[in-house]
Formats: sequence, C-alpha cells, structure tokens
Amino acid sequence: MGYLHSRHEALAKAMAPYTVLLSSGFPQCRNYPDNTYPFRPASHFLYLAGWSAPGSYFLLHNGQAHLFLPPYTIDDVVWSGPGESTQEAARRSECTVHCTDELADFLHTQGVRPESICALPLPCEAQNESFEPLLGRSPSLGHELDRKLALALVELRLHADEQAQAELRVACELTVRAHLEGLKALKAPKEGKTEYDIAQAMLKVVNGCGGYVSFNPIISTSGERLHQIKLGAALVPDRLLLVDFGAESSSGWAGDITNTWPVSGRFSQRQAQIYNLVLEAHRSCVEALAIGVDYAQVHRRAVEVFAEGLDKLGILHGGTIEEYLNSNVVSLFFPHGVGHLMGLDVHDMEDLGDLAGYAPGRERSTLFGWKSLRLNRNLEAGMVVTIEPGLYFIPELFQAPQFMETVDKYVDMQIVGPYFEEVHGVRIERDYMVSETGSVLLTPDMPTTIEEIEQFMARA
Repeated sequence: MGYLHSRHEALAKAMAPYTVLLSSGFPQCRNYPDNTYPFRPASHFLYLAGWSAPGSYFLLHNGQAHLFLPPYTIDDVVWSGPGESTQEAARRSECTVHCTDELADFLHTQGVRPESICALPLPCEAQNESFEPLLGRSPSLGHELDRKLALALVELRLHADEQAQAELRVACELTVRAHLEGLKALKAPKEGKTEYDIAQAMLKVVNGCGGYVSFNPIISTSGERLHQIKLGAALVPDRLLLVDFGAESSSGWAGDITNTWPVSGRFSQRQAQIYNLVLEAHRSCVEALAIGVDYAQVHRRAVEVFAEGLDKLGILHGGTIEEYLNSNVVSLFFPHGVGHLMGLDVHDMEDLGDLAGYAPGRERSTLFGWKSLRLNRNLEAGMVVTIEPGLYFIPELFQAPQFMETVDKYVDMQIVGPYFEEVHGVRIERDYMVSETGSVLLTPDMPTTIEEIEQFMARA
C-alpha cells in the first residue's frame, strides 16, 4: 500500500464510526455553460484520492476507501475522450472504484444513514446541492459532524508527509525556475516592454511542465498595491517590479515566491535602504522558525525590525521603539501578515476559514495589519509556511482620518515623501518547512541579496 492508503487509514481512525463523503467538485462556467474554467479537484479530495475527474466522490466507510467516478457517455467520448480507466483510477487513488450512478444504492445497501455521513462544503455554494440527495442537506462547517471532519483533515494536512514534501519541492523548484526566467526577461532588451512580457516568460516555464499558477500572479511596478493583478504597465527604468508568482505542479501542489527587482538592473539608494530592511526582517523571522514557536511572534519579529529600521532612516520619529509598537504605526507600512500555510492550496486550507490557520482558542485581532495575519499557531514539524515581510508606501493610508493622529505623532512626512515616488513597495517571500533543527528553505536557488540580483541581471 502507498501514501494515499496511509492517509485513508489515519482519517478513518480519526472519524470512526462515521462515514466520510467528499466531492471533487464540478467545472464552473466562465461566461456560458460550455466555456468553463480549467477544472481542478477540490484540495481535500485531491489529498485523499489523487487527481480525478469532475463530478467524482471519495467515500471512506468502515475503514475502506472508495472512489466513485461519473459515467462516460458517447458524447463525452466524442468531445473529450474516454476518460480514465477503472484500473488506472484504482491504482492512482488506492481506492475501490465504482460509478457515481451506484453511490446512492451503495450507501443504502451498506446501511449508511444520512445523519452518520460527514462532508465538506465546496467553495461554490451552488455545487453543494449535489450532496442533498445523499445527505438530505448541504455540507456546512456549522454542522457538528462536518466540522469534526474539517478539524481531522486540518490535523492531517498541517504536517507534510514524505510524499507531500516531495511534491512541494517540485512545485517550489518550478516556481524558482519561473522567477529566474522572469528576471532574465526583465533584463532582456525590448522596446516598449511591459509587465506582460515578464508574465509571458514565467508562464511559459510553468505551462511547459504541465503545471499551472497557484494563484493569479502579481507582477507590478505598483508594488504598494498588495494584490495588484492587473497587468500591462510599462517597465519604467527607475521603478521596482514586485513579482509575486507561484507555480502549481501538475499534481496540484503549490509554490509561492515574491521578489522585488529593479527594472534598470540596479537599486537606487532609497530602494536599497528599504530592500535591505525587508531582507533583515525576513532573516530575523527565519531565525525564529522552530518547533513550538508561536507564529504570531514571528510576525512580531518583523514588526520590531521594521520599527527599529524606520526609526534609523528618520521615517519614524518622536517615539521609542516600544511606543511605535504600541501605537501600531508600523502597520501603516506593513499592513499584512508575515506569511501563511502552503500545501495543496497556496493559502493552505483557507476554504475552512480560520480552522487551519488559527489554533483552537485563538481569534483574529481587530488591529489594522494584525487582522490580516493568516497563521496564528505554534509551529510543528512538517508545517510548510511562507515568510514574506514587506514595506509599502501607500499614500491613502497616511491621509486616512483614522490614522491621522498616529501619522502626525510618529511619521516624518517630509522624509517619507520621496519613498512614495521611488520605492512604492518591497516584499521578499520564500517557502520553508519547519523541521527538528529549525526550518528548511524549499526555494534555495533564488537570488535574494541586492548583490546577487544585480549580478544576475548584469549577466542575463
């Protein structure tokens, strides 16, 4: 038996005596029914069954795993081919394979009562209607059994087993390769070059390996806009280009890296100041990664480094480091969390809300910046996390009425002014697995220091 069987056994033990039913999901139409987005199975289904067809179900009953695949009609064969054979599906999923037409009868003959079945909702609410004939309801995290299943899967997926580790290394290596091609494309001479040119170079790498993107890429000379996915701006020589791009491997696992590169090939003085400060925060956070460490404290490490660094640059003034921390002024420059879980989802298991990201008894802060912290758990061996501190110069934040008192007291707007025009935003993100000795960098081949980046661009 293989790694999937081990996952089946672990989940069966956690969920006994209940029956588990998961759906792979269904294609979603883009603008009319026959024009659909590329199908990708729901991640919990994928974790337990491997790659499979839309409209499939995974059933775990009495310790036995079953995969129910939709029947193929003549029309299906004509338009999309015969599909996966029963034998191949059984081999890949390590399940007994049936047809979805048999699912209701199978549950009946096995004496499975609907109230003993637990399931998980799909991201698209309309798709949950497929469960109603089998459960008499739609799955919901508010349902006691469904929540129990969600928590059991969180415990399994929080710790990358050997197979997951191998898959994540593939996804991370592919992500690095895409970034290196993007960096080469940035340096390559071309009249009228835009953000599209960088995206094209990176996507070519991923698509050439049968992969996809793990999220909508952020490739922007407006790095202060945290999730700016609109492409097309010209690559102006004095600007920085922020590239947040992750590859999804052909088997569905995610990578996630952010780089900030000088379009001209060299950082200006102010750009270098902020880049090195972000890199210092990144290194401080990585040093803190260890079994038992509260990830919220890793975020605090970044905030502390930023408070000290911005004070030395004169951007923050008029207070002590402790006052800067207590006033939350640093969040005006660092308005997001320092990282997140990563696995089959780039923000792993966020379809379950905060059940995965937040340990039992912990709740999100209401403070600006801190409320965007995606992970608040004590770290454990096998957890895969990103570390991605950043500094951003967002004009609107420093003009917002709710922050004016803090800005007037602690921010020197005369000194910070040129950074709005010259820096915009800097983020450095890498992927790490928590280990017995601290952490393992899963993206080691990416140029990271200013010297490494400038030297690479000079050679490209």
